[in-house]
Amino acid sequence: MVEKFKQVVEEEIINQVKDEVKFVEEEISLVKEEGEAVEEELSHMKEDAKADKKGLNKKMEDLETKFHQLFTTGVIKAEETITTPSKVKVLERRYGDAHLHHVYQAQLRSRRQRFEETLQQYESDIPRIVNLAYPTAPAEVIEQLSISSFVDGLRDPEISQLVRLAIRHKTISGALAQALEIETAK
Repeated sequence: MVEKFKQVVEEEIINQVKDEVKFVEEEISLVKEEGEAVEEELSHMKEDAKADKKGLNKKMEDLETKFHQLFTTGVIKAEETITTPSKVKVLERRYGDAHLHHVYQAQLRSRRQRFEETLQQYESDIPRIVNLAYPTAPAEVIEQLSISSFVDGLRDPEISQLVRLAIRHKTISGALAQALEIETAK
């Protein structure tokens, strides 16, 4: 009887071990499949990186060609040192908009609400011009310049004066809301 009991217990233990081995084998096969998927993803990433590198090399070649054209056309003088910083400076001078700050400032000073333009359209254009005119200014300064430019450029002088006399606005949206209220009340 004891022998039979031992045999049953041993068989049960063996079956449990077999089940555990089977489970571990299934886990191993899943890990292998995941590993293959990861390897495949990695190979795709490597291919993408190679394509990106080729694209960057092409852009660099195009940039070098353009720089050579600038040099041969006399935009860059022969006595200038041809280093990367000087190339960047020449390209910024040629294609950049750093020199346009004065133009944007003049555009901001002369910007007025057009006859067919709604208050909302006019208000949405002012921050864009202010940001172009003063790109390095802090956000508070940009907001105050936007408000004053908006109020100064309103087409109706009565609305402009009433908005200016109203409680000081913290945002250009507040000034717009005030102008819309006054326009509606007229």
